[in-house]
Amino acid sequence: MRLSRAPLIRLTREAPVPLPAPSPRLSLGALPLLAACAGGPFPRAVTDPAPAIDGEDVRLTFIHTSDIHSRLLEYDFDPSFTDNQLGLADDVGPYGGIAKMTYIARRERAKAGRVLHLDSGDCFQGAIIFNEYAGEAEMRLLTEMGVDAAVVGNHEFDATAQNLADQYGAWGGFDLLAANYDFETSSEPWATQLEEMVLPSVIYDLDGLRVGVIGLANLSSLNSIYDESNSMGITVIEAGDAIEAEAAKLKSQGADFIVVLSHMGLDDDQFNARYLDADVDLYLGGHHHVATKPPIVVTNVHTGKRIPVVHSSAFAKFVGRLDVVIRDGELLSHDYQLFPIDNTVPDDPQSLDILEEYAQDLATHFNTSQVIGYAEQKLTRYGSTGGDSMLGNFAAEAIRSWPGVETEIALTNTLGIRADIPAGDITVDDLYNSMPFDNTITTMYLSGREVQELLDYNAERSTERGCQSQAQVAGMQFDMVCDPDDPHAENIVINGRPLDPDGTYELATNNYIAHGGSGFEVLERNTTQQDTGISIRDVVMAAIIQYHDLPQADRGIAVEDGRINPVY
Repeated sequence: MRLSRAPLIRLTREAPVPLPAPSPRLSLGALPLLAACAGGPFPRAVTDPAPAIDGEDVRLTFIHTSDIHSRLLEYDFDPSFTDNQLGLADDVGPYGGIAKMTYIARRERAKAGRVLHLDSGDCFQGAIIFNEYAGEAEMRLLTEMGVDAAVVGNHEFDATAQNLADQYGAWGGFDLLAANYDFETSSEPWATQLEEMVLPSVIYDLDGLRVGVIGLANLSSLNSIYDESNSMGITVIEAGDAIEAEAAKLKSQGADFIVVLSHMGLDDDQFNARYLDADVDLYLGGHHHVATKPPIVVTNVHTGKRIPVVHSSAFAKFVGRLDVVIRDGELLSHDYQLFPIDNTVPDDPQSLDILEEYAQDLATHFNTSQVIGYAEQKLTRYGSTGGDSMLGNFAAEAIRSWPGVETEIALTNTLGIRADIPAGDITVDDLYNSMPFDNTITTMYLSGREVQELLDYNAERSTERGCQSQAQVAGMQFDMVCDPDDPHAENIVINGRPLDPDGTYELATNNYIAHGGSGFEVLERNTTQQDTGISIRDVVMAAIIQYHDLPQADRGIAVEDGRINPVY
């Protein structure tokens, strides 16, 4: 089992030096030796004796990134109120881009003494560069940025587990962590590779300070692993068991300070920090795309430790820096900064050189700047009331109306739309940023009772998320009752008529939730499914080209119309 494996011990890192272009990794059998000797992209041999730190106040710096979601190229969007509060100002775009993130990371590393750059996962999926190159660019550029370790995020599996093994094997120059996945139980070829590549934990020797890092990968939305009916044959270890066992092991190996590098989400991180009987000092997390500024400090009920929980936002909008002071393994104080990534930040030249290879290839073979429509105002992915949204309604209507599909109703998951479309010219790149997933249209027949169950489940899932609808629909209108004791849908109308429990309705949806993604079991068990192979993004692109100017309020196109009415 994975928990029996001893953590690797890495040497300390220095400020970065220019790297040659990455080359494919050597054979898997050489990996443990290479890792122990090299320790990642910025190695040095330890020649001087480590200073004595007993009884001394020791400063340690963490550079933290998370949920980059392939936003390697800078992009335009309207910062939210929360973004503004965190320091990302309006009208200083384009924003993001990994060359700018790398500039910040290198600058802050050079200012620090003992430093680790930790990433909380989901570097894959979210822009056209992933769709075209399947994660190669992300792995190369995270290595160039100087990431020491990254936890496996759920979207790292989006182009298959074999692809993760291939891309990391060829380009990864950092430690990849997940203590709660056991790949040994699978007979698939990639499982053997990932068992060698993905470590449960690592100890970094930072000039005499030994820092243990435990990887905690995502479970809740990782259908392909966690849901037994879609299992890849991987054993999932309970988070508490993994953390407690790894923390004890790291302490026995001489770790002075222990970090959980998590992709479980903010709620889970706070719960684990508070209730697990584990000698952990810090949680650096991701998955929920939020920033905790200042960090949330949780008191552990067993140890009495006050444990900071730090999240650093998403989509390449910020780089976090956490400075801690430690004496004899005890965290005495901490200070946290978020650096916004906007057009005032210079580009790191080495990263920019790598990035331009991909940008030029995309420009040549895939005209990302092609204008396909015009947005009179920002087209939003979330509804202003928590119900239906402008983009949700537009996408759902496009899906069910496509020639050859033409179903009575449509339903797609809200999180399948990842970003608003800014006001102004709508480009191919804007569409890919908004709808990055390569989902296809699946049709099926549902009984009226199954429609009721489907919308009840949406109400349940939405209630857990602040009564923000987790589905977008066409051909339907209903009240979404967000009662924590009895979430359900009522007053359901299908194309102007009340829902008939004994009726039959043809549904168009996306293949992800048709296969049970996001917990949509009522769709997964349906035996009438037909995957059309038609790309949902292509269908939405065709609809944008057809209507061009959006929204069109007089025609009810790309507007909120109250088809999903939240009831609190």
